[in-house]
Amino acid sequence: MTNAGIELLVVELQFGNKAALGKLYAHFHVAMRKYAVLRVKDSMVADDLVQNVWAKVAKRVTKLNDVSLFKSWLYKALRWEIIDWYRATSNEVLHDGHIPEKAIELVYSDPLSPLKHLLSLPANERDVAELFYLNDLNIKEISLVAGIPLGTVKSRLHRARALLKQRISRTEYGYDE
Repeated sequence: MTNAGIELLVVELQFGNKAALGKLYAHFHVAMRKYAVLRVKDSMVADDLVQNVWAKVAKRVTKLNDVSLFKSWLYKALRWEIIDWYRATSNEVLHDGHIPEKAIELVYSDPLSPLKHLLSLPANERDVAELFYLNDLNIKEISLVAGIPLGTVKSRLHRARALLKQRISRTEYGYDE
């Protein structure tokens, strides 16, 4: 679905068209679930968190003044929902460290080595690269979701690309694994 199509659905939803919510849900649900599973390591909790976000979207979408920001608004809401869940359950937030292999397998069953390389990046670079490559957010949207300046997004994405290139080339030539 194009950005223009998403924006039109958001406007329809703002005017009370509940079918538009269903279409937006169908478009974003799988990607949001993957994003959540990688962070909470539990598919049932991830499903609950994503559902909570959609319930809030249905109530608050009329407050969104710029419909072009819907995607970043949606992911920011999910990010905050995950952080709130960690606080409520007294778990440590997975901002740092390595994503466990089990969480990767829950989300991505195919043995895609580039994906495994991406998910093994340092936390800051991984978050930016995941939003860019796996969730199709642009640099401005990532800046809004992560709450960091555009220049920081660009430099983290640049570092992520360099690390990915290095890791993939090492794997291709048998220096890794």
